[in-house]
Amino acid sequence: MFSAGLSPAYQGILNGLPGLSIYHVAISLGDPPTSLSGIEEVHYTNRSTDALAEIDFAIFAEILGGTIAVSNVSVDGKTVQPELSTGIMRVPLAVPLDPGGSVTIHDEFQVTVPTAGGNFYYGIFGYNDDILSMAHAIPTILVYDKNGWNNKLPDLDGDPLFSEISFYLVSVDAPQDLTLVASGSEVGRSTVAGRQKVLFADGPARDFYMAASRNFVKQSETVNGITVNSYASADLQSYAQSALKTAEGAIGDFSQRYAPYPYTEFDIVPIITSAGGVEFPGLTAVAKDVYNGSPFLEVVVTHEVGHQWFYNLVGNETQDQPWLDESLAEFLTWQYYLDKHGTAGAAAYKLEMQGTWDSLKDQKIPIGEPVSDYTSAGYVAIVYGRGPLFMLALRDQLGQATFDQFMKDYTEKFEWQISTTDAFKSEAQQVCGCDLTPIFDEWVYTK
Repeated sequence: MFSAGLSPAYQGILNGLPGLSIYHVAISLGDPPTSLSGIEEVHYTNRSTDALAEIDFAIFAEILGGTIAVSNVSVDGKTVQPELSTGIMRVPLAVPLDPGGSVTIHDEFQVTVPTAGGNFYYGIFGYNDDILSMAHAIPTILVYDKNGWNNKLPDLDGDPLFSEISFYLVSVDAPQDLTLVASGSEVGRSTVAGRQKVLFADGPARDFYMAASRNFVKQSETVNGITVNSYASADLQSYAQSALKTAEGAIGDFSQRYAPYPYTEFDIVPIITSAGGVEFPGLTAVAKDVYNGSPFLEVVVTHEVGHQWFYNLVGNETQDQPWLDESLAEFLTWQYYLDKHGTAGAAAYKLEMQGTWDSLKDQKIPIGEPVSDYTSAGYVAIVYGRGPLFMLALRDQLGQATFDQFMKDYTEKFEWQISTTDAFKSEAQQVCGCDLTPIFDEWVYTK
C-alpha cells in the first residue's frame, strides 16, 4: 500500500529501511469534529545500541490546547501501566528490549480538539472556521539517541515534534460530507449510513497529519508524475490555484537541485493559524488569511515545499538544531526566487531575509542554538533571518558549483536519516576539501 504513494525513484526504499516503526491507527471523528477517539498499534524495533527499559511517546494534544486520555496500554498483549506526565507517555517494558528486538505496543485514546483559536503553537491543532487541523493528535514515539529519549517538553516557539521516519497506516471514520486531506495517499474508501471510512498509507514519513472541512473544493494538476492538490473554499479558488502553481514550480526546482521529490502527491490546505504555514510530510497547511492576493502566499508555499527536503527527507533535531530545517527552507525559498524570478527576484528576497535579521539589530547571535536559548523574537530573527544569510555566505565561499554539489551530496547522504550541525559541516568540508571552521565559528557555533 505504501508503494502507491512513492515516486519511481524511491520504490526501492521500501526494502531499504529495515526496522522502522509501523503504526496501525483507527480514528473516529465526532460531528462536528471537535473530538476524536482512536486505537493504535505500533510495531517498534530498537535500532539503538542500548537495551531499552521503556519506550517514550509524545502525547502533544494536551500541550497544544486540547486534551488526551490514554487507556488500555499493552506491550505484546500484556497490560502495562504507563507513566504519564504533561505531553509525555512512558511505556515500561517488563524485560529490557535488546538492540534489534521488537515489540508491539497497543493503546487507545480520546482527544478533545480546541475550538477557540488558541495560542498553543500558533493554533495549528484545532477546529476553527469549519476547518479541522489535526496536528500531533496521535501518540507518537519520540527519538532515542546517544543522549537517551528526547522527552523534554518542547519550546512552542519551534516545531514541537522530533520523530523518526516511520510508516503510518491510518483508517479514518468521519462524517461523509467532510473532505479529508492527509499525509500519504488514500488507498481505500467505503461509505455507510452517512459515514465514510478512508484508509491512508503514509510513509516513509516523520509524522501523520490531517485537515478536514465541509467547505474544501479541490483543484489538481499532475506534472512529471506528481499530483498537486490545492484545497480551499469556493470563494478562495483563485488563490488556491496560485498556491498550486507555486508548489509545482518549487517541487520541480528542488527535485532537480537536491533530490527527487519522494511522493506521488503533494497537498495544500488553508487552516486558521497565526503561523504563515506549517510543514508536514507530503502536505503543507497555510494560514487562510494569506489567501488574499498578497505575494506572501508564494513565499509561504515555497518555504513549506522546501521542508519536504529539509525536515522530512533529511531530518534534524527540531528543538535542539532548528536551523537545519528552518534556515535551509528559507535559503531554498531564496534559491526558488533566483531560479524563477531571476537575480532581481533573488535580490529582493535577500532584502526580506536581511530585514528579518535587522529586527534584532543584526546581532551576531549563533544560528545553531536550541529553540529554548532564543527569545521569541530572537528565534525568528536569527533562524529565519541570519540563518539563510549564512547559507549565502557559505555559497559565496565555496563557489556556486561546489556549493551545489555539496547540497546534492548532503541530501543524498542523509535522506530518511537525522542530520546534525557537525554532520552538515563535515559533509561541506569533504566536498570542498577545505577547512570551514572559521565561517562556522562566525555564524553557527556558540562562542
